Amino acid sequence: MTSHTHRRFPDKLAFLLNNRVRRLLAPPDQLISRLGVRSNDVAVDFGCGPGFYTIPLAKVARRVIAVDVSPKMLEKVVANAKKHHTSVNHVQSDGSKIELENASVDVILLVHVFHEIGEKATVLGEFKRILRDAGRLVIVERAKGNVFSRKFGAPIMNVEHVISEVKQEAFILAQRISLGDDAILIFQKTGNGNSSHT
Repeated sequence: MTSHTHRRFPDKLAFLLNNRVRRLLAPPDQLISRLGVRSNDVAVDFGCGPGFYTIPLAKVARRVIAVDVSPKMLEKVVANAKKHHTSVNHVQSDGSKIELENASVDVILLVHVFHEIGEKATVLGEFKRILRDAGRLVIVERAKGNVFSRKFGAPIMNVEHVISEVKQEAFILAQRISLGDDAILIFQKTGNGNSSHT
Protein backbone atom coordinates (compact mmCIF):
# COMPACT_ATOMS: atom_id res chain seq x y z
CA MET A 1 0.00 0.00 0.00
CA THR A 2 1.43 3.37 -1.01
CA SER A 3 1.09 6.60 0.96
CA HIS A 4 0.13 8.43 -2.26
CA THR A 5 -3.20 6.68 -2.76
CA HIS A 6 -5.69 9.20 -4.12
CA ARG A 7 -9.20 8.60 -2.77
CA ARG A 8 -11.66 11.39 -3.45
CA PHE A 9 -14.72 11.82 -1.25
CA PRO A 10 -17.78 10.56 -3.21
CA ASP A 11 -20.41 13.11 -4.34
CA LYS A 12 -23.29 10.94 -3.12
CA LEU A 13 -22.06 11.28 0.49
CA ALA A 14 -21.91 15.09 0.38
CA PHE A 15 -24.60 15.27 3.09
CA LEU A 16 -22.05 13.84 5.54
CA LEU A 17 -19.82 16.87 4.97
CA ASN A 18 -22.42 19.55 5.58
CA ASN A 19 -25.06 18.86 8.19
CA ARG A 20 -26.31 20.04 11.57
CA VAL A 21 -24.54 17.31 13.54
CA ARG A 22 -21.15 18.12 12.02
CA ARG A 23 -21.68 21.83 12.65
CA LEU A 24 -22.43 21.00 16.30
CA LEU A 25 -19.44 18.68 16.76
CA ALA A 26 -16.94 20.75 14.73
CA PRO A 27 -18.22 24.33 14.33
CA PRO A 28 -16.61 25.74 11.17
CA ASP A 29 -16.44 29.24 12.69
CA GLN A 30 -14.14 27.84 15.37
CA LEU A 31 -11.55 26.93 12.75
CA ILE A 32 -12.01 30.07 10.63
CA SER A 33 -11.50 32.27 13.70
CA ARG A 34 -8.04 30.71 14.26
CA LEU A 35 -6.78 31.63 10.79
CA GLY A 36 -6.63 35.41 11.12
CA VAL A 37 -8.54 35.98 7.88
CA ARG A 38 -8.90 39.71 7.21
CA SER A 39 -11.88 41.53 5.75
CA ASN A 40 -9.91 42.52 2.62
CA ASP A 41 -8.54 39.00 1.95
CA VAL A 42 -9.20 36.91 -1.14
CA ALA A 43 -9.53 33.30 0.04
CA VAL A 44 -9.67 29.96 -1.76
CA ASP A 45 -11.42 26.97 -0.18
CA PHE A 46 -9.70 24.15 -2.05
CA GLY A 47 -11.55 20.83 -2.10
CA CYS A 48 -14.53 22.77 -0.78
CA GLY A 49 -17.08 19.95 -1.04
CA PRO A 50 -20.61 21.27 -0.41
CA GLY A 51 -19.26 24.41 1.33
CA PHE A 52 -19.04 23.54 5.03
CA TYR A 53 -16.12 25.98 5.45
CA THR A 54 -16.76 28.09 2.33
CA ILE A 55 -19.83 29.88 3.66
CA PRO A 56 -18.32 30.89 7.05
CA LEU A 57 -15.18 31.98 5.19
CA ALA A 58 -17.28 34.15 2.88
CA LYS A 59 -18.71 35.97 5.89
CA VAL A 60 -15.19 37.09 6.88
CA ALA A 61 -13.15 37.54 3.68
CA ARG A 62 -13.71 40.09 0.92
CA ARG A 63 -13.93 37.39 -1.76
CA VAL A 64 -14.05 33.61 -1.57
CA ILE A 65 -13.43 31.17 -4.41
CA ALA A 66 -14.68 27.61 -3.93
CA VAL A 67 -12.50 25.11 -5.80
CA ASP A 68 -13.43 21.46 -6.26
CA VAL A 69 -12.90 18.77 -8.88
CA SER A 70 -16.60 17.83 -8.70
CA PRO A 71 -19.22 19.94 -10.55
CA LYS A 72 -21.91 18.48 -8.27
CA MET A 73 -20.09 19.70 -5.15
CA LEU A 74 -19.75 23.17 -6.69
CA GLU A 75 -23.49 23.21 -7.44
CA LYS A 76 -24.12 22.53 -3.76
CA VAL A 77 -21.75 25.35 -2.73
CA VAL A 78 -23.57 27.83 -4.97
CA ALA A 79 -26.95 26.71 -3.60
CA ASN A 80 -25.71 26.96 0.01
CA ALA A 81 -24.24 30.41 -0.61
CA LYS A 82 -27.59 31.65 -1.95
CA LYS A 83 -29.40 30.14 1.02
CA HIS A 84 -27.08 32.00 3.42
CA HIS A 85 -27.13 35.24 1.39
CA THR A 86 -23.39 35.16 0.75
CA SER A 87 -21.40 35.65 -2.43
CA VAL A 88 -19.04 32.86 -3.54
CA ASN A 89 -17.17 32.39 -6.81
CA HIS A 90 -16.36 28.87 -7.95
CA VAL A 91 -13.75 27.14 -10.11
CA GLN A 92 -13.70 23.49 -11.13
CA SER A 93 -10.19 22.07 -10.82
CA ASP A 94 -8.21 19.14 -9.42
CA GLY A 95 -5.45 21.62 -8.57
CA SER A 96 -3.11 20.81 -11.46
CA LYS A 97 -4.32 23.97 -13.23
CA ILE A 98 -6.35 26.57 -11.36
CA GLU A 99 -7.94 29.29 -13.50
CA LEU A 100 -6.89 32.20 -11.29
CA GLU A 101 -4.43 35.03 -11.85
CA ASN A 102 -0.86 34.96 -10.57
CA ALA A 103 -0.43 36.39 -7.06
CA SER A 104 -4.17 37.03 -6.67
CA VAL A 105 -4.96 35.10 -3.46
CA ASP A 106 -4.21 35.84 0.21
CA VAL A 107 -5.31 32.55 1.83
CA ILE A 108 -5.71 29.00 0.53
CA LEU A 109 -7.54 26.64 2.88
CA LEU A 110 -7.53 22.84 2.67
CA VAL A 111 -9.47 20.99 5.37
CA HIS A 112 -8.96 17.19 5.32
CA VAL A 113 -8.09 17.47 1.63
CA PHE A 114 -4.29 17.39 1.33
CA HIS A 115 -4.21 13.60 1.72
CA GLU A 116 -6.52 13.27 -1.32
CA ILE A 117 -4.21 15.18 -3.69
CA GLY A 118 -2.46 12.92 -6.19
CA GLU A 119 0.24 15.10 -7.80
CA LYS A 120 1.19 17.13 -4.74
CA ALA A 121 4.22 18.88 -6.26
CA THR A 122 2.15 20.11 -9.23
CA VAL A 123 -0.71 21.32 -7.03
CA LEU A 124 1.61 23.02 -4.55
CA GLY A 125 3.25 24.75 -7.52
CA GLU A 126 -0.15 26.13 -8.53
CA PHE A 127 -0.81 27.27 -4.96
CA LYS A 128 2.53 29.08 -4.99
CA ARG A 129 1.66 30.72 -8.32
CA ILE A 130 -1.73 32.10 -7.24
CA LEU A 131 -0.64 33.15 -3.73
CA ARG A 132 0.57 36.69 -3.09
CA ASP A 133 4.05 37.01 -1.57
CA ALA A 134 2.64 37.38 1.95
CA GLY A 135 -0.11 34.84 1.31
CA ARG A 136 -0.79 31.81 3.49
CA LEU A 137 -1.43 28.18 2.70
CA VAL A 138 -3.47 26.56 5.49
CA ILE A 139 -3.54 22.76 5.61
CA VAL A 140 -5.74 21.06 8.20
CA GLU A 141 -5.34 17.33 8.69
CA ARG A 142 -6.31 14.89 11.41
CA ALA A 143 -3.37 14.25 13.72
CA LYS A 144 -5.04 11.89 16.20
CA GLY A 145 -8.37 10.21 16.85
CA ASN A 146 -10.34 7.41 18.46
CA VAL A 147 -11.54 4.15 16.92
CA PHE A 148 -14.74 5.80 15.63
CA SER A 149 -12.99 8.70 13.90
CA ARG A 150 -10.36 6.38 12.43
CA LYS A 151 -13.11 4.35 10.75
CA PHE A 152 -15.50 7.09 9.61
CA GLY A 153 -13.56 10.36 9.55
CA ALA A 154 -10.57 11.68 7.64
CA PRO A 155 -7.47 9.48 7.93
CA ILE A 156 -4.95 10.22 10.65
CA MET A 157 -1.90 11.74 9.01
CA ASN A 158 1.75 11.85 9.93
CA VAL A 159 1.90 15.63 10.39
CA GLU A 160 5.70 15.78 10.14
CA HIS A 161 5.48 14.04 6.77
CA VAL A 162 2.91 16.59 5.55
CA ILE A 163 5.16 19.45 6.69
CA SER A 164 8.14 17.89 4.92
CA GLU A 165 6.20 17.45 1.65
CA VAL A 166 5.05 21.07 1.63
CA LYS A 167 8.46 22.44 2.57
CA GLN A 168 10.00 20.66 -0.42
CA GLU A 169 7.97 22.95 -2.69
CA ALA A 170 9.42 26.22 -1.34
CA PHE A 171 7.04 26.86 1.54
CA ILE A 172 7.99 27.52 5.16
CA LEU A 173 5.95 26.54 8.19
CA ALA A 174 4.92 29.81 9.86
CA GLN A 175 2.57 28.41 12.53
CA ARG A 176 1.23 25.12 13.86
CA ILE A 177 -1.99 25.04 15.89
CA SER A 178 -3.81 22.13 17.53
CA LEU A 179 -7.61 22.15 17.38
CA GLY A 180 -9.25 19.02 18.77
CA ASP A 181 -7.90 16.05 16.80
CA ASP A 182 -6.69 18.31 13.99
CA ALA A 183 -3.37 19.97 13.24
CA ILE A 184 -3.65 23.38 11.55
CA LEU A 185 -0.49 24.03 9.53
CA ILE A 186 -0.01 27.57 8.24
CA PHE A 187 2.65 27.94 5.55
CA GLN A 188 4.04 30.88 3.60
CA LYS A 189 5.88 30.65 0.31
CA THR A 190 9.58 31.41 0.38
CA GLY A 191 11.46 33.55 -2.12
CA ASN A 192 9.88 36.91 -2.91
CA GLY A 193 8.58 39.26 -0.29
CA ASN A 194 9.02 39.24 3.45
CA SER A 195 7.94 35.87 4.82
CA SER A 196 8.87 36.55 8.45
CA HIS A 197 5.51 36.86 10.14
CA THR A 198 4.63 36.82 13.81
